[in-house]
Amino acid sequence: MTSETEDSIQTILRNDHQRIRGLLEEIVALASEQDPHDFRETWKTFELDLLTHMHAEEVHVFRAFRHAEPAETKRLMDEHERIRDHLTEVAIALDLHSLRADQVSALAEEVRAHAAREDAVVYPWAARELGKVVQAQIIQALAARHGQRLAAWTQTWRIDPRRSTLTFALRHALVGEINGRFASWGGTLSVDTVQPMASGAFVWVDLASIETGDAARDAQARDAEFFDVERFPQARFVTQQIRLSDGANPIVEGRLNLHGVERYVALEIAGRRDAAGADGSERAIYTVKGRLDRRDFGLRWNKELDLRGIAVGAHVEIEAQVEVVLQKTESRRIP
Repeated sequence: MTSETEDSIQTILRNDHQRIRGLLEEIVALASEQDPHDFRETWKTFELDLLTHMHAEEVHVFRAFRHAEPAETKRLMDEHERIRDHLTEVAIALDLHSLRADQVSALAEEVRAHAAREDAVVYPWAARELGKVVQAQIIQALAARHGQRLAAWTQTWRIDPRRSTLTFALRHALVGEINGRFASWGGTLSVDTVQPMASGAFVWVDLASIETGDAARDAQARDAEFFDVERFPQARFVTQQIRLSDGANPIVEGRLNLHGVERYVALEIAGRRDAAGADGSERAIYTVKGRLDRRDFGLRWNKELDLRGIAVGAHVEIEAQVEVVLQKTESRRIP
């Protein structure tokens, strides 16, 4: 191993930290100024860059670091998950127009402390132990994404909850099938028109808004035996990757946080068509389908009858008609 390699690995990671910290200081200032438009613009860059940075660390550094320092690696991975949760909370508040400056400041403190720990503990180890192959992988993971965005037109779309539906169905031993919907939900899509696989989505669902046509059943779904909305009021989905293949519908893979449990789920984009609003707004309508096992998220309807899915089926079929409104289209250079 050469000193050039050692210096390069540290320089790549630390420079990326420095750039993210610069964006972080900017969003803290914008949050204090209560400027939602400029904040939203800078937030989008900061959030995506930070998520890309953490993913690159986990794949190319932490996997190797785990063998040398398993306890420290677990601590760092746990910090990554907390940061992701806080990013989601800020995004939800921003989407609901309820963002507070102290939420952004708390996130900033967490990111700063985490970055300082990595600078002191992980990066020196990476400089000593990781060679040119990992160096090239890190460069590709960080720089390639920036390169994609450099030439891309990125469109930001907002889900219109008044013209969208989120429904579900699952088997029931007595009534045959339970069909329901969530009345309150929303989110945003970021569509890269040049590199579709670089697109992403963030969706939140208010679990208390469940409606199945039976008030007693809805109340049971909200209580501690099932959704426990007092402790876990929302479900959140964040895209991790999009898979495209010839002759098949796109598959969106991401992390679903539900009932305090996070699992990877896959959703199929079964259809898309353009639409136009009465106000002249540019719109699109997506049909999205998915299937999940509620037991993966610790959701048990009746502990005595639910051991083998006797009372209520384990698998939930999800379908969403998602109407989105174009907010902006931009092309920008990443420094």
